[in-house]
Order: sequence, then C-alpha cells, then structure tokens
Amino acid sequence: MNKILVMAITGALTYGQAQTTVKRAPVEPTAAHSGEEMYGQYCASCHGMDGKGKGPAAAALREAMPDLTKMAQNNGGEFPAMSVMMTLGRIEGPGAHGSQEMPVWGSLFRRSGQNEATVQLRLYNLTRYLEAMQDPPSRKVAKVHKSSMNAADVNPASGASMYAMLCSNCHGETGLGDGPTAVSLKSMPSDLTMLSRANGGNFPMAKVREILDRAPGTAAHGSAEMPIWGNVFRGTGEDPSVVKLRIYNLTNYLRALQR
Repeated sequence: MNKILVMAITGALTYGQAQTTVKRAPVEPTAAHSGEEMYGQYCASCHGMDGKGKGPAAAALREAMPDLTKMAQNNGGEFPAMSVMMTLGRIEGPGAHGSQEMPVWGSLFRRSGQNEATVQLRLYNLTRYLEAMQDPPSRKVAKVHKSSMNAADVNPASGASMYAMLCSNCHGETGLGDGPTAVSLKSMPSDLTMLSRANGGNFPMAKVREILDRAPGTAAHGSAEMPIWGNVFRGTGEDPSVVKLRIYNLTNYLRALQR
C-alpha cells in the first residue's frame, strides 16, 4: 500500500514550564486504507484521540475544536458522510479546514504527488473512521468495527454488499435517491431504479460500468461528492481482475433494482 509524507501544521508539541507551543513538523507516513492511522497522525493532536476536541494542541488554537463524536447526533442520528468527505477533501476558504490552523487534507494529499484514486481512498477511509467514532453511534454503523471499514473489505462477488456500503448513504437502500446523506449534497442523487426506463426500457449496462469505473467529470461520480469507484478500488492495490469483477457485479446489482 502506498504511503505518503505530508508537511502540515500538526500537534508536534514542545512542553515548557509556562506554555504549550505548536510547531510545523513532518507527518509520519500513513497507509491510505487505514482511517484510524490517518486520524492519529493528522487529526488527533487537535481533536483528541477520542475526537472530543481536547487534543494536546487544542489550547494553542484560536477557535475551540468541535466534538467530532456528535456529528451524527447533531444530524438527526445519521452521520453526514458526504458533507464530511467534502469538507476534508476540497472545500477551500475560511473556517477550520483550509485555514492556517487546519489545512484541507485533500489538497495536501494531492500536492504530495498521490494520484486521485489514492486521495479519494484516503478521504473515504478517514470519513468512515470518523463515522465509527460517533457517540451515540450513527444508525448506519452501530454494528461495524472501525478497523474493518474500507472499500477493499467488501466481498467483490456481492453487488448487494458493495451497494450497501458504497452507494446507499446517498442513493438510498432501494436506489430511489433518498439516502440519509442526500440532503447534504449540492445535487440530489439520481433515482437509480429508473435507468432502464430512461433508456427506452433497456438497462444501459456498458454506460453504467463506464461511469462507475473511470469516466472523469461525469455528474456526481468523479466529483467531490462521489468518487469514481473504479479508481478507489484500484487505489487499494487490488488486482485489475478483481476491480473488474467489482464493477461488473455492482452494475448487475443496479440492473436488478430497475422498475
């Protein structure tokens, strides 16, 4: 698995008798598949290992760190996964992420020379780790262990399992576009059950596979709101034949959802 070395403002601390200071320091290499490892290196110094905003560097910052464990509770019990992923990945400007106190991690990952598939994989797994920290647990992940949540863990032979983990938060459990994070997106997710009807009664198998796999710039897939899953799968280091199997079975599952 590829690893990176990122220069960022971190909680590398010098403890003196009078005060705690924060200095720039190199971040240790981390694995793109481990949200827990990335959180420990990139986030814990400010947000705390438990996510409650009491990290060792928090006192030196101008603004209080939010309690990251309450994001689901503050969103009606559902973790706003896509909104979090967008904040971590691409939203520049004022506020914590993107300021001098907290960089936009997606931009830093890209500047480190990582390909977009690996950047998206990092953002996805870091977001999933934050999702697993929720207290009380988000209804979507109450029974999921933190260390098991990454795209490569889902059975490539099961389109249903991949859909449930990767797609249902936005597109809904039955594909109607009514997932729990849909309201957080700039554009409402499409109704995936209508693909055949919109194509003269025939399911557009080849087009769907292309969109899921590698079509850049397609609405939603490949944007900040929805990564290109083929690139994400390739970013895990899987054999190309396994990636192809994943795309094929996920596409077949979408065909089964048609009405």
